[in-house]
Amino acid sequence: MTQSVKIQVVYSEDELLHNPAMELTNGDWKPYVESPERLKSIKAFVDKSPLFELVQPFDYSTQPILDVHRDDYVEFLRTIYDDWVDAGLPKNACLGDTFVNRSSSHLEDIIVRANANKSCGGKMGYYLGDMSVGFVKDTWKSIYASAQVVLSAAHRLAKTNESMYALCRPPGHHASHGTAAGYCFVNNVAVATRFLQNYTPKDMDNIKRPYQNDICILDSVSNRPSTTTTSIKKRILILDIDYHHGNGTQSIFYDDSSVLYISLHGYPDYPHFTGSAQERGKGAGEGYNINIPLNPSTTTDAIYLQHLANVMNEPRVIQFDAQIVIVSMGLDTWHEDPIAGFKGLQDPETYNKMGFLIKSSKSTRHRPVLFVQEGGYTIGKLGELAGRVLQGYLSLDNK
Repeated sequence: MTQSVKIQVVYSEDELLHNPAMELTNGDWKPYVESPERLKSIKAFVDKSPLFELVQPFDYSTQPILDVHRDDYVEFLRTIYDDWVDAGLPKNACLGDTFVNRSSSHLEDIIVRANANKSCGGKMGYYLGDMSVGFVKDTWKSIYASAQVVLSAAHRLAKTNESMYALCRPPGHHASHGTAAGYCFVNNVAVATRFLQNYTPKDMDNIKRPYQNDICILDSVSNRPSTTTTSIKKRILILDIDYHHGNGTQSIFYDDSSVLYISLHGYPDYPHFTGSAQERGKGAGEGYNINIPLNPSTTTDAIYLQHLANVMNEPRVIQFDAQIVIVSMGLDTWHEDPIAGFKGLQDPETYNKMGFLIKSSKSTRHRPVLFVQEGGYTIGKLGELAGRVLQGYLSLDNK
């Protein structure tokens, strides 16, 4: 693979529209951490660097989203805010507070879902996993824009075999087939993975259309094309370097041998119920899920990089022989992150080395890489950290 000296960065201003005022986390009612300022910080760095070229997304409809997420869930994401306001509930506090739990596990899901869908509070409790996923008037626009950003980047990668950066917001790796959680609504990495597996570049061309900032409102989940012509799935390696375990991504591909999911993450920590090394996949996917839980207090720059180098050069990862690599690029591993962070990750150069390892490791060398933005909440540092990962990745090409 020959990579140009620049990386194209796909971005949409509509991703800034999702802007809840507050959130309740660990008993603290505070300003919403996953704010638009995160993306603005990274974009400001991208705009100043000659290594990046900013491009606008195209539109690929809801179909690729529905290849991953349940129809009823996507319909919920599209309509819940209007339903909430129409029910006379407060416009500035569209939040769930009662969540489905094991007390209803004796019931079939179809019964639980029917009960939940009789009220806005029930819908919230059924489709949300925690209180970090609030809604405002234009939340769906941002969700949709973020998905179109990653689809546009995936399309470009499929056509050119060049690596890309999808500057996505909201992030996605905590979202499962039918649940939003951890600031995530649509799992952008999963959507890109299935898009690259299910669609040929010609299929992608056939459904591509100009992106318009109001087109998502007109896109009905009941009116979707079926244009895929591929029959053999590409082997895709997903490397998740976000501080938090990508429980949504793991759940989506847990029984799938065409996707190898690797996550390095702080443990124990959010999402609390997943992330152990014992979670290896099931059925056809057994052995295709690799979790590397790391101690948040004792993991240093050297320890983190050693674990990353080890797993990327493991025989089983090399033998998977990935055709495409997708990186869930969380930047909340930095020690100053307000809601995450490894206490010993204090050297900015570590992020250059991460990028270099992604480019040079035996399991990823000579493969196109799709970098997809996930978490990271040290606003003033995000642009630099993102830039360092990508600069480290490009460093071989610039020698």
